[in-house]
Amino acid sequence: MDTALLVIDMQRGLLDEGPWNGAAVLARIQQLVTRARASGAPVVFMQDRRVELDPELDSSLVPGSADGVIGKDFCDSFLGTSLEAWLKERAVRRLVVVGLQSDYCVDTSCRRAASLGYAVELVKDAHSTFDNGSLTAEQIVNHHNQILRSFRAGSGSVCTVESADVRFA
Repeated sequence: MDTALLVIDMQRGLLDEGPWNGAAVLARIQQLVTRARASGAPVVFMQDRRVELDPELDSSLVPGSADGVIGKDFCDSFLGTSLEAWLKERAVRRLVVVGLQSDYCVDTSCRRAASLGYAVELVKDAHSTFDNGSLTAEQIVNHHNQILRSFRAGSGSVCTVESADVRFA
């Protein structure tokens, strides 16, 4: 299986702040985790160590024994972490990306993965963020879905896909 599900920062402290469409995004991510596990695809949870209030993963996303849980200190899920080694150990070349926040960790991790040569599918209805004073969270999510829908970076790329259309096999 060369495809993995990358779940970024689905931590209670962030979810409690009420990201846009948060309950629906969480439900879609739960479904994707279930589908990935059922197909034998690796699942890795990134956990931002900078989250102060309740940094634990949401209780509905309990990592399984085969899942990875990797802490990070930056928006980039690869920077200073073991993520790339974890993916290489499993021969992963394609990443399905979901999580929080669209305009920070999700965007940065998608672009970095593409620059490392991965084929990235950003699940456009399974990531979210917060209003920022200039744009609503919905506008931010839509903007990132638009700019990353066909992003090329050397041998890697990012495209967007609806959660219902994700295939792990």
